[in-house]
Amino acid sequence: MKRILSAVVCLILLVVTAGSTGAAQSRRGAGLGAITGGAAGAILGGAIGGDAKGALIGAAVGAAVGALAGAIIGNYLDRQERNAMQTAQVYDYQPSQGAMVRVEDVRVEPEVIVPGRPSKLVMTYAILERNPSRPLPVTERRQIISGQEMLKEIGPKTVDRVPGTYYSEQEVTFPKNLPRGHYAMKGVVEAAGKSSQQEAFFKVARIPTDSGYAYRLERIPNP
Repeated sequence: MKRILSAVVCLILLVVTAGSTGAAQSRRGAGLGAITGGAAGAILGGAIGGDAKGALIGAAVGAAVGALAGAIIGNYLDRQERNAMQTAQVYDYQPSQGAMVRVEDVRVEPEVIVPGRPSKLVMTYAILERNPSRPLPVTERRQIISGQEMLKEIGPKTVDRVPGTYYSEQEVTFPKNLPRGHYAMKGVVEAAGKSSQQEAFFKVARIPTDSGYAYRLERIPNP
C-alpha cells in the first residue's frame, strides 16, 4: 500500500507541474494532466476501494484534477458595493458584536463556457468591524470541488479592505477536456479572526456549437 500511495503522490506532482508553467504549456499540461490525473485517481481509487468501482470513481476524480491543472488563471477585479454604514444596516450590526464576515454569494459566469475563453469565479461578501474606517487584511480563496475532493484552489489572495460589502471576480480559462459531471465552487473569506464560506453547486454538460462544443453550467440545489 505504501508503494502504491507513493506512486500516486509522484503522479499528482507531475500533474501540478504540467499545469503551472505558463499559458502555452498549460494547454499541453491540460492533456497530460488529464491522463496522469486519471491514472493516479484510478490507482488510488482501486487501492482504497479495493474494486473496479473504486478505480472508476478515482479515475473520474483524477481526470478532473488533471484537466483543471491546465486552467489558466487570469485577471482579478474587485469593487466596493456598499460602505460600512450601508452594510451595517443590512445586517443590523452593532459595534459590540466585534468583527463579522459573511459570504453572500458565489457563482460561475457565464452559464455557457467556451473552451479557451475566460470565465469568472465571482464572490460577494460583507465584512464589518468596530472601527468602520480601519482597513483589515482580508483573505479570499476559491475552490473547485467534486464530491468530497477539492480539485483546484485559487488563492489565497489577501487584500486590505475597510468594512463594507465587496464584489470580487477571478478570471479563469478552463481547458478543453473538462469532464462532465457535478461540481461545486466554494468561496472562503477570512478577516479579523473570523471566516465565512458558501458553495454553489452545478452540473457541467457538453453542448454542441457552430464552432465545436461548449460547456453548459446548470445551477442545482445544494445537496
